[in-house]
Amino acid sequence: MNQTLSAPVKAQRDKASNSGWPAAVFTGMVLGAALYAFSPRPAAPFPATQVYPDRVLINGLAENGKRLLAAGEQGHILVADDPKGPWRDAAVSPQRGATFTQVHYIGDNVALAVGHDDWIVRSEDNGQTWKEVSYNEDADQAAPLFGVAGPYDGKVYAFGAFGTLMVSADLGKTWQSQKSDAIGDKHLYGMLDGGSALLLVGEQGLMLKSTDGGANWQALKQIYKGSFFGALELPDKGWLAYGMRGHVFVSHDAGDTWKESATPAPLSIFGGALRADGRIFLAGAQRTVLESDDGGAHFKLYAQGERQTLAAVLPLADGQVLVAGEPGLSIQHSEAAPAAGGAK
Repeated sequence: MNQTLSAPVKAQRDKASNSGWPAAVFTGMVLGAALYAFSPRPAAPFPATQVYPDRVLINGLAENGKRLLAAGEQGHILVADDPKGPWRDAAVSPQRGATFTQVHYIGDNVALAVGHDDWIVRSEDNGQTWKEVSYNEDADQAAPLFGVAGPYDGKVYAFGAFGTLMVSADLGKTWQSQKSDAIGDKHLYGMLDGGSALLLVGEQGLMLKSTDGGANWQALKQIYKGSFFGALELPDKGWLAYGMRGHVFVSHDAGDTWKESATPAPLSIFGGALRADGRIFLAGAQRTVLESDDGGAHFKLYAQGERQTLAAVLPLADGQVLVAGEPGLSIQHSEAAPAAGGAK
């Protein structure tokens, strides 16, 4: 026999039934979340890696047609086809994370970069990818390399701290160390091929000359006690050496005699380059860029900033220059002329 529930009992039954729905909903939410968490689904896309060239210490610059290379700290080699960018990170294998100090083209699409721990990497695809060809894992024996030059008469040279001089006869694929009593343990910073002779420059006014393709080196008469940080061969076959406190010297007789250039400030110079029209650009302390249009006899101030140091300069086709150093990469225009749209 059916019995009708009394009003109080029915109300109590309805109240109990309604009180259970929040727990049921919460349980469903937990189960749904668990199913979602463990269910297969495509990963969320990550934003594209972005390189900030004005936030990386850059020590060396090189160009091959439109291709630009910039080498610097933590094993970074940046690549671009326009000085305004975009700049992207090249693939370096293995990535040691050591600082690169210089990058240099030695042939069509073939380049070398050198750095700390005797690290040398080589690229055959115009800087897109790099493979290690030299590295010293012995921290007590490893030394930083400061520069790379050549090929000169089929040889490529890498040089650096404590008299380190390495030579390659196969375009940088293999390397051999070279010792010289004339070099000793002094740091080597720059090198040029003067046609009839090679010139090496370094600390404490060191100038070394070789007339037999680098087999032997002879010290030149000291013309300055401060360090030389680089050297350039001029269009008229003259030699130019630059270094500490704004000292620049030019020789027109293969290093036998030198004449000091006139410079506007006693600021150390760490990088130099030639423009196609023969103009000379030097860069160094306090973001200073110097320019000479008379073969290096006189330099005028092209641009200057504050504090940060520039390590390299590369003249551009539009009259501006690409500079690199502590402030990373930037396009610099002459302070005597209005900017032409250069941007970091």
